[in-house]
Amino acid sequence: MDNLIFQFVIFLILFSIGWAFGRHIEQKHLNELLEKEQQLAHIRIDTNRFATSDQLGQFISSNVVISHDYFKYVLASIKNILGGRLTSYESIVERARREAIIRLKQQAHSVGANHIMGVRLSTTELGMQGGMVEVFAYGTAVKD
Repeated sequence: MDNLIFQFVIFLILFSIGWAFGRHIEQKHLNELLEKEQQLAHIRIDTNRFATSDQLGQFISSNVVISHDYFKYVLASIKNILGGRLTSYESIVERARREAIIRLKQQAHSVGANHIMGVRLSTTELGMQGGMVEVFAYGTAVKD
């Protein structure tokens, strides 16, 4: 019985440490995303499939893979059993999409473009247990 209590206490300690570090890293990433988004706000994005431009365009793409932390994995496993929205995974997908858009804008900036036309995002779940999310973004960079 004492061994079971000891193992449970160790689990709670490790779980709490994982939660604290995971939250800190996620918050740091969100702050970095916000800063980069503000720096690249001058680059316009549209998702119109039939947009045209008189300028020559260049195909650009970006790719991001983000994994969850142990705390989010445990939380999502519990919610998956009980049913409902997996908000812990929603934040991972949101971060991955924002990072992919930022990288796309950085590529557009590096080729001298200020507009990305026909932007598309493709989200894929990686791993056997769904622990990672990949977002592939692409579009046509043009200078208006």
